[in-house]
Amino acid sequence: MARSKAKKERERRVREGLLNPEMNRLNWNGVVPVERTTPTLKEKKERLQQKHKHKWNRMPGGSDGSILFFAL
Repeated sequence: MARSKAKKERERRVREGLLNPEMNRLNWNGVVPVERTTPTLKEKKERLQQKHKHKWNRMPGGSDGSILFFAL
């Protein structure tokens, strides 16, 4: 089988005494590749709800934040 251009380049670098990029790929540094990294839709909605929860409900008693103004 033919060797790819990238593999030829790697072999040439090793032959010349330079760093082989394959050596950098061996260590995962504690990363688990099968671990879920993106939140589910439910988690996104809960986070958004918690993020804006206190922004509109600052009044004790659960006011919706609307203001009624009477001019005299």
